[in-house]
Amino acid sequence: MFEKLSTGDISIAVDELIGCLGIKEETACLDLLALLGKRDTQRCVQEIAVRLGLPIRISLSYVPKEFRPAGAGGFQSSSLSRTDWTGHGVDGITAQVSIPNSLPLFGSSSLAGYPISVRVSENCFERPETFVAVMAHELSHVLLRSLCHPNKDSELHTDLVPILLGFRDCVRRGRKNIQHTTTAGRTTTHTTTYGYLTDQQFEFACNKVTGILKPHECDKQHLLALTKDVHRKLHRVKKGLASFRDCLLYLDTHLTANIREKDAHRIVQFHMWGYTRDWESSITQAGIDLEVTVAFVRTLNHYTSSTIEQLKERTLSLDLQSERLDQLEEAIARDVKTLRRHVGLIFRLRSAIWSPRRVPEPITSCAVQPQKSHPSKEK
Repeated sequence: MFEKLSTGDISIAVDELIGCLGIKEETACLDLLALLGKRDTQRCVQEIAVRLGLPIRISLSYVPKEFRPAGAGGFQSSSLSRTDWTGHGVDGITAQVSIPNSLPLFGSSSLAGYPISVRVSENCFERPETFVAVMAHELSHVLLRSLCHPNKDSELHTDLVPILLGFRDCVRRGRKNIQHTTTAGRTTTHTTTYGYLTDQQFEFACNKVTGILKPHECDKQHLLALTKDVHRKLHRVKKGLASFRDCLLYLDTHLTANIREKDAHRIVQFHMWGYTRDWESSITQAGIDLEVTVAFVRTLNHYTSSTIEQLKERTLSLDLQSERLDQLEEAIARDVKTLRRHVGLIFRLRSAIWSPRRVPEPITSCAVQPQKSHPSKEK
């Protein structure tokens, strides 16, 4: 159907959709297949909707495998089945999604929990990869319709939506069905492709999306590394501040007459009210920024214009905090050095023994449930 489309046409369509939907990291296809393996089709279809950013409620029903869609009432898929060499359907898998004309707009409270009727054939478990690919396509129609996208009725744009929103591997695994039959010692291979894109067009779209996604993922990994670095610096600064207070307290209770005049002047300043206030304020702010950044990056897998901007802002903010912590660590270390010249060897040895040697790592793992973020409808 789309054989005459050039790669330029595909590229333009991808760019149009990215402006509205953004792009997502690869979703966990095996999780969806596991649900089908348990015959839990309801949860599987519901999870596909969630990963596409649809807050709808799936109302699932089954039909006999011989069922063929008919009638009107919103978008309804044609019967999706493999064909034999004559072109006749064999063991059809039917997926039918009805989209009412009253479908609420994306982002409205009315869309949350809005029931969407989905009918699938009883044999949908026979080829789970194909079923996931088919349902991702069908629910993409719902997404584009709820966004009132200008190309909401375009099969090309609908085929591209799962590619943008993390179903590249799922669709690649399920878009082709290959069957081998042997008759009179002769083996015949039957290949059926689901969807509308040719193999070349599909791979071109996947490669283009991956190329756009890769820099964002690199920026995310950089930010993850930065959170760990700032966490370590924050730990060292807190440790330095604790050492400063311990040394000052010890010196106050173990007075000595052998203090350099210059050091004595500094130690008097250390006792001034609010001397460590700026340190404490900087530590608190760095901790807040770190906590906010960790929460953001931990679930980041959907890159829209908004989240990309947040990624840049969080990176800039943490870069600044990293520099400030370096300066703060150096300032505290100078003052601690002044105090440690006068606290005695026993105290220094005791401090070294009881000093924590391992910096706890921040919780920044991305191995979490898929982000339930939604595409943003650009104004």
